[in-house]
Amino acid sequence: MSMRLGLFYPNASSVHIKSRAVAAANPDLLDFETHRQVAQAAEEIGLDYMFLADSWAPYGPHSRHSGVMDPILLSPMLGMHLLACTKRIRCITTIHTSWFHPLVIARMGGALDAMSNGRWGVNLVTSAGGAEGLAPDVFDKIGHNQRYERAAEMVEILTQAWSQDSIDFTGKHFRLQGQLVGPRTRQQPRPLIVSAGASDAGRAFAGRYGDYIFMPGRTALEELRTRLDDIRRVAREHGRPDGAIKLQMHVSVVVRETATEAKALSDQYAASVDRDITAEYLAEIRGKSTTYDDIYRSLGEVDFRQIGLVSGANKMHGSADEVADQIEVLHRKFGCDGVALTLPIWSPEEIRRLGELVLPRLQAKGIWSPPHTRNWSW
Repeated sequence: MSMRLGLFYPNASSVHIKSRAVAAANPDLLDFETHRQVAQAAEEIGLDYMFLADSWAPYGPHSRHSGVMDPILLSPMLGMHLLACTKRIRCITTIHTSWFHPLVIARMGGALDAMSNGRWGVNLVTSAGGAEGLAPDVFDKIGHNQRYERAAEMVEILTQAWSQDSIDFTGKHFRLQGQLVGPRTRQQPRPLIVSAGASDAGRAFAGRYGDYIFMPGRTALEELRTRLDDIRRVAREHGRPDGAIKLQMHVSVVVRETATEAKALSDQYAASVDRDITAEYLAEIRGKSTTYDDIYRSLGEVDFRQIGLVSGANKMHGSADEVADQIEVLHRKFGCDGVALTLPIWSPEEIRRLGELVLPRLQAKGIWSPPHTRNWSW
């Protein structure tokens, strides 16, 4: 199967590099025209999808006031604009289930999918997006496993809302009965669902409902195989077919014609990494994500600039051949079905450079084919 290649879409000025200088060098985040050009460049080079992460609070005062991670654009709202100014590329928006009632998600998702002719997918996240402290009266009452129970009920409700005439559901967290105004989704019985859960409850949810499973690019091979095997075991137990779950990983790319050029640019970005923002990032991510805590514990005493340079992504900074070779390793050795690519400078010019230098090499290796040759399928 051809790999699926996506753009880890910039919904903040510097999504993964903890650098004021990089944030300042990027296009204007709060300009619709910026996002039209970026989305159309991603579609033009033949990427399969745009993946929009989301957060509800900064890591701390430095990340907020530096312009690195604040503002962050609300994923479904930005996704509507991206879908409106493209024709074929797909768009996955993050929705934190703790902040929304399932009927709200049903209406938002129905509109996004129907109006884009079935190009929408949803990344369901059960946390509060880093903002648990904003509403302790809500989140202190819902434990980790209960959030996944609640999310599972939401998927059942959403599937009914998107594919049936009425909703009839009684569970531990929700009791709904009646009709909801449309539109229904073009994808039936529901759009693609992305999950990134690593805990026992998270893997169980992913195995039952996830179509794309995201794991950080830094995940060690043995740990990746253990988690993925468990997720696919759960999928089989729920009667899902082999191949129903596709693994996607996160990759940071700096690519130039030569390795020397790419290293010089990568070193420049690394030198600009802010220690204070990186420290806030590590404290936040390790405290609230077992996935990332495990990764950074295994890395030991890694230079803070290398952490702030790529966050949890797999670092692929090199020549076109080197980047293509490393993506091939993820595919053939790690069993990775696709990658979400993040670019430090996310201008249309950098996206087109990626298309010119890397994608033809992946096609020549036989691990990727342009989406128009496969009807832009997921």
